[in-house]
Amino acid sequence: MLKTARFVITLALVVCLPALIGLGWWQRDYLMGWYLTDQLIKAEPQYKSHYIDALAKLGENAQYPLLDHLEKATDASAPDLTKALGKMFESWGGTASPLSQQCFHHLARRFTSFSAPAQVQTLELLASISTNSPPPNPLTTNFLEGTKLILGSLPEANNPSALVPAMKIVSQLIKATTDKELHSRLAGIMAKAITDAPENIKIQAIHLAIAPDVGLTELSVAALQDKNVEVRKVAILACAAALDSVSVDSLLPSLHDSDSEIRAYCESALIARGLKKEHLQLGKLLTDPKPSKRLEVLDSLMEDSELDQSMWLRKLSHDSSPAVRVAALRMMSLQETTDLNDRIDQMSRSDPSKTVSELATYYLRSNKLKPVNYETLGNSGNK
Repeated sequence: MLKTARFVITLALVVCLPALIGLGWWQRDYLMGWYLTDQLIKAEPQYKSHYIDALAKLGENAQYPLLDHLEKATDASAPDLTKALGKMFESWGGTASPLSQQCFHHLARRFTSFSAPAQVQTLELLASISTNSPPPNPLTTNFLEGTKLILGSLPEANNPSALVPAMKIVSQLIKATTDKELHSRLAGIMAKAITDAPENIKIQAIHLAIAPDVGLTELSVAALQDKNVEVRKVAILACAAALDSVSVDSLLPSLHDSDSEIRAYCESALIARGLKKEHLQLGKLLTDPKPSKRLEVLDSLMEDSELDQSMWLRKLSHDSSPAVRVAALRMMSLQETTDLNDRIDQMSRSDPSKTVSELATYYLRSNKLKPVNYETLGNSGNK
């Protein structure tokens, strides 16, 4: 029995040991990469370059420990890890190397699982590659698909700090790329930066958006209500001149800005667009934060028969306050013309307030207004 057990053990060693040795040899780069990555994180600053160089000399399996560590990287470790990745790209022959492209593909797919500091440093690495590589830009050629994947995930990520290096990439690519999908991703980052980035990056994004060869001024509208007065000043100046892409309705709320300079800019811009004094006054009432003030638009309409009542009533019928919408609805039902019937019908069908919806239905029936057939009406039902 004992001899049999010894025989089995010996046989297992003879069969399994070579396999284990072979597996260890095959995974040597991964195992060594894990060890070197761990030592890199722990090393004193003067020794870090030694571990970075050692990692760069390993084979392709060494990339995986780096990517694994990026998922839990801290502010202290993330710069070292991405520096090692950049060094690895160089040792493999740059961004044109199939190994570099494969590694970048893995990095892009795992980007959303990286820690916030690791995302920031990964984008810093991309910005550096974009800046320091000879034409054509690797982010629009060899790394294109991965770049689109990473940039496309940023607007949904809760990581405002990542918008700082992301805007470096946007500024380098937005004017040059001919890839429509990449351009859309870049525009998405600009829109996110204008609302969520630090103030200096918001201003940078607005200036970039209004550049003639970028043509995304409409993104600046969101900054008109920013908490920072300097951001709002840049935004109102950008939007004021954008006659084709920024509407009068988008500018009107700035008539109530707490800063007198911004209010003056806004008024001048609206006058330059052809608004008369009475229109400015109505526009100011229409966008007043207080519902009671917005109701005064109705008084002005009753007092001045020269005003386009249909236009102003349509605007009021979309007010955020149910009380204002009810008042507008009552006045709409008294109009002798029928060009507001479609809006009354629409309110009866889809107003968020049940009270407003029922009142609109009542007016439709009492005035014997026919419900609108939107299939034949076309787009007018969306007014």
